[in-house]
Amino acid sequence: MSDKDKDEASGSAQQAGPAAAGGNAMAQKGQGLAMFAIIIAVFMAILDTSIVNVAIPKMMAVYGVGQNDIEWVVTAYSLVSGALIPVTGYLGDRFGYKRMFLIALVLFTIGSGLCGVAWSNSSMIVFRIFQAVGGGALMPISMAMIFRMFPPERRGMAMGLFGVAVMFAPATGPTLSGYIVEYLDWRLIFTINVPIGIFDFFLGMAVLKEFKAPVSKKFDYWGFIFSATGLAALLYGVGKVSEKGWTDSEVLMFVGIGLVCLIIFVAIELTIDNPMLDLTLFKSLTFSLSLLLSSVATIIMMGVLFLLPVFLQNLSGLSAIQTGLILLPQSLMVGVMMPIAGALYDKIGAKLIGFLGLLITAYSLYLTAQLDISTSYGTIIWWLIIRAVGMGLMMMPLQTAGMSAVPMAKLGQGTALSNTVRQVSAAFGIAWLSLLFTQRKDFHTATLSEELNMFSASVADGFNKLQSQYIAMGQGAVQAHQSALAYLGGQIQTKAVIFGLDDVFIVTAILSGASAFLALFLKGKAKGAGGEKIHVMGE
Repeated sequence: MSDKDKDEASGSAQQAGPAAAGGNAMAQKGQGLAMFAIIIAVFMAILDTSIVNVAIPKMMAVYGVGQNDIEWVVTAYSLVSGALIPVTGYLGDRFGYKRMFLIALVLFTIGSGLCGVAWSNSSMIVFRIFQAVGGGALMPISMAMIFRMFPPERRGMAMGLFGVAVMFAPATGPTLSGYIVEYLDWRLIFTINVPIGIFDFFLGMAVLKEFKAPVSKKFDYWGFIFSATGLAALLYGVGKVSEKGWTDSEVLMFVGIGLVCLIIFVAIELTIDNPMLDLTLFKSLTFSLSLLLSSVATIIMMGVLFLLPVFLQNLSGLSAIQTGLILLPQSLMVGVMMPIAGALYDKIGAKLIGFLGLLITAYSLYLTAQLDISTSYGTIIWWLIIRAVGMGLMMMPLQTAGMSAVPMAKLGQGTALSNTVRQVSAAFGIAWLSLLFTQRKDFHTATLSEELNMFSASVADGFNKLQSQYIAMGQGAVQAHQSALAYLGGQIQTKAVIFGLDDVFIVTAILSGASAFLALFLKGKAKGAGGEKIHVMGE
């Protein structure tokens, strides 16, 4: 090569360097905007699973319906979104993930607008179903897109940012809803999604890239029918457990129908050539273990979010907004920890992070088990912040490790399977921990009542003094006697509720601590998505 040629080659290389660097910078900027579009959509969809709860009393008054009728506004959304998750992998592979993301976003946005103008309870339920068709698809489709957008060494950080929306939305929903209902128009909890959805649609159109499987396959109609029916029935039945218990005939019927349909679904998926969900993914030890640990984390998260307001609102007398403000610092801490956990995952994998996060969560729950009527709000906030550190550390790394063990060609099915398990885990967590709380509360009520033996001299003396105080306040002897009994009964119930909550926190602390050691069986830096070898049980 001549000196001139060498000089030209050198100059070309020098020019290519800045050009390549500029191209990488542009690509990263594009990925940042794409992540922003995805996070907005997922945040809105998850937020709508919890934001409606606080507005229920207002909607009952506006529509003139009872509790049994209005509960379908909440139930319909969770059932439809859960039932449609398994089919999202097929739809994304067949029609393209960007296209399905935008379609789901449009359906969710239109559904939100319709809910905002609903004129009756029946129309609200129909519009919530319409909204759920889009909302239920956004989460799994978004996860599949993120894993295709980012290389393995950057997926931890991407999933950490994604996790901010996943964890922040359900925690802030009651606070935001409480403020809107109390100070603004309750319909705004739906209509606020419309301008945001329109903006996000055009943003997604501009910045998202299309991802589509290279081959198409026949749609698994029977698999879809049995999975949708089974999940809807199971979620409904489990959702009724906290209200009616496991032995109720309605609960048993729907749980039974759900389990039978899901067993048939599994049989279908294992015997056909093109299953809607590839259940052989469970052969991956990393994928299966991550699903198990993520399910435990989801149960713990949903249980605390559901039960702690019982103490704050029913016993401490706080409003929904005040309760939300106490829960808000933990949400902010989760938002801080998620990206940190993602960056750590990219460097060291999920094993150590998952172990440490579950241990910190167990410690925070152990502290929370010391809850008493005299516990200050500052102490409760501190306990929740410690829990948020643990949850923020381990939640997304565990899910990322599992999905990274899925071959790229099956990524859509993997995200659908993962989100299906998460949906069922959330419903089961609320049902199981609510029932456990009720059982332990009843146990402590009976125990405390037995200890309050009126034949005991000290108890009788205390009761007489209490009765005398009511007489001194101007009550007659009979009324004072009834007031004293009511006061003692109220004290027993208050202590029983607190003891019951403490027992639940102890159980979840043990569950979290035991799961921490299971996390040690995760592989170091999980590889698989994109064609790398996956770790299979028995290898």
